[in-house]
Amino acid sequence: MGYGIGGYLSLEKQAAFGTPVSSSPAYIPFVSESLTENKNLLTITNLRNVYDSPNDLQGTNNVTGDIVFEPHPIYLGHFLRGCITAGTVSSTLQTSAYLHEFLPAQAEFAEDCTLPPYTITIYKNVGSAYTIADGLIHTLGIEMVAGEIVKCTATVHGRAYTKSAKASPSYIAADPFTWNQVSLQVGGSANGVFESANLTITNPIDGIMALNASTNEARLLRNDFRTITIDGDQSFENQAQEAKFRDQSLQAFKFTVTGDTVVGNTGEYNQLTLDMPDVRYTTYAYPIGGPGRITAAYEAKAQYDTTSSYALRTTLQNTAQSY
Repeated sequence: MGYGIGGYLSLEKQAAFGTPVSSSPAYIPFVSESLTENKNLLTITNLRNVYDSPNDLQGTNNVTGDIVFEPHPIYLGHFLRGCITAGTVSSTLQTSAYLHEFLPAQAEFAEDCTLPPYTITIYKNVGSAYTIADGLIHTLGIEMVAGEIVKCTATVHGRAYTKSAKASPSYIAADPFTWNQVSLQVGGSANGVFESANLTITNPIDGIMALNASTNEARLLRNDFRTITIDGDQSFENQAQEAKFRDQSLQAFKFTVTGDTVVGNTGEYNQLTLDMPDVRYTTYAYPIGGPGRITAAYEAKAQYDTTSSYALRTTLQNTAQSY
């Protein structure tokens, strides 16, 4: 009998598209996964004087689904690299900790692969494990809600799915980020009216088939613009943010999530920053829903800032030397 508590999930970056690896995976604590193998069957449409539906033939074979996890500052870096960059992350030693910078790539990882590919392995507590080759983390959501543990959802498109031998996972002993470690600056000033913020980075990806004697996709390529959006709720205490929506003003949003101190240095912290210099509200609704307090539901979009040369700058400070 398979139980979720007996399963594991791991990631390992690939050097090239089409070349899965299994040398030094990172085992990721996770809440749930929905990674599913798809056969996308083809139906024969020839007429043959039979009323029953013709046979099906195997079509495109791929893997899609989500990984939901509560982020620790080291594990999160693998997902940031996969979703934001083209494979290059700047890592600089501070004193005891390393500061990693993730900037949205303005290039492709390779001509057949938009984002850095990962080998993803899942063990479901029964028999063999399952390995996904060329897994692209094309969408990453970071959910920060007052009173809760920070939660992430990574959406994956993988090219191939095979069985593999079960391994013995090992984990870093560390707790995930929580809401009371999150602070926010809006327009350069601290802002305490936000009660939730869900930041989502989306890279629309298409699997491209080829006449190459394979049912697996030959390329995984971008089909639209990358978007960075934020949505959530605010306490409607004044009309400051409502005015920004009505005027369609741009303003800077900067989230800082500060965890515990780095081992061996009381002056450095495990820390995540999400810096968006140009953010514009797309919706801002503040209806009266009854006799209680009024909250405002907002949606916003981060735009590319020509001065900073990015729409989002993410940094992660931890003890990992590189990604």
